Amino acid sequence: MNYDKSLYYEIYSEFYSVNKFRKLKSIIHHGDNRLNHINRVAKMSFFVSSKLGLDYISCTRGALMHDFFTTDDLSKTDSRYKDFLKSHPKEALVNASKYFEINEVEEDIILTHMYPITRVKPKYIESKIVSFCDKLVSFYEFFRFEVKANLCYALLSIYKLI
Repeated sequence: MNYDKSLYYEIYSEFYSVNKFRKLKSIIHHGDNRLNHINRVAKMSFFVSSKLGLDYISCTRGALMHDFFTTDDLSKTDSRYKDFLKSHPKEALVNASKYFEINEVEEDIILTHMYPITRVKPKYIESKIVSFCDKLVSFYEFFRFEVKANLCYALLSIYKLI
């Protein structure tokens, strides 16, 4: 199957029509906002799963719901950070279940996207794809946003501008 952006946006439109989902745009996540993060993961998951001839609809939907929670991220220095990493997939599943019908593959994607931190192994190849894409996107966002911001802050402080 060829990569068709219109198919992706057809899937995405179901989610973007939900107010609670759109609120993710106001939540800071990896130096950007959570909606942009989810969108990057979902686009990459859509592309990979469609190229491999897999269930690209469930893969994309699961990716769109993998971080569907509106609580703020915790700082890595916060003592509750490790618990947050392990518990947010369950919170995302609860939210997703309130607003969307979820199949078994999508549920597994949401619950296992933090593997190996959560220690629950993904059952489906689509779950593995989303988990991997989430790691790649997070790595990209970390260097694009967080490192850049820290570098700018360091340079400004060197020049005593702040």
